Amino acid sequence: MLKQYKNNAISSETKREDINSEQKWATGIIDGDGHIGLEWTNKEKTKWVPVLKVTLHRYNSRAIYRLKKIFGIGKVTHSGHTITYRVRNKALWRSVLIPLFSRFHLRSMKYAAVLVIKKALHMEQLGNATPKNILRLQKSLDRKTDPISPIWTNGTNLKNVVDLDWLAGFIEAEGSFYILHNGRHGFAIGQTYDQHIIIAIHRLFGVQSALKHRTNYIMLDTKNTAILYLIANAINNRLLGIKSFEFSLWLRTLRKKNKTKTLKAKSIITLIRQRC
Repeated sequence: MLKQYKNNAISSETKREDINSEQKWATGIIDGDGHIGLEWTNKEKTKWVPVLKVTLHRYNSRAIYRLKKIFGIGKVTHSGHTITYRVRNKALWRSVLIPLFSRFHLRSMKYAAVLVIKKALHMEQLGNATPKNILRLQKSLDRKTDPISPIWTNGTNLKNVVDLDWLAGFIEAEGSFYILHNGRHGFAIGQTYDQHIIIAIHRLFGVQSALKHRTNYIMLDTKNTAILYLIANAINNRLLGIKSFEFSLWLRTLRKKNKTKTLKAKSIITLIRQRC
């Protein structure tokens, strides 16, 4: 009986850790490609809903359906070459999303958007969610200078801030493990408004190449083999969408250093991305 109890306890703990890891991955993908805001549901703009939306290319449908499975709520829709996960129910925001984002902090300016939605839902409970007040909150979401999550400023170690499961989700949305025509491997990831995230990733892995700055855009792009191994080892087995397969091909050829197999892997990845 004792042995069975220990096995069950270990199994439960492992399952709990797996769930936590998936939820962190989910917040990462939302930080990367998510939209959080307030939407009107009628032309008169008297009825509103909070919205969480994540849109990806259809070739990565796996990530969208995994997101829905993790949260256990929401709807998935298709439009052209894109697939979208959406939650627009006030009760589900209160019971599922608000508690989840309170436990697993968003790292981008979407953190501030969650605070706005919390305020709107609280105003509704108080009977103050008038169209005028909701419009004011909606306009506040259009700012590009919203405060970032306090997790960046509370003195926490950078390795804890850039949680690896969260990072895997963020890379799922924004990152690219690529192979050049000459067989050389590389990794790139960029952002427009949340440039602090790219700077943090750059620092975390000690990337020597300078960050690339464009108009309102910053990108980390490295082909340094040692850095590629650091990044690969950090997120290995953490990707949950189609990029987990792409990444496995990329990593296998990075290790074997066989140009013929590398270019074959490149063609397979290209076909995957073009199939939808």
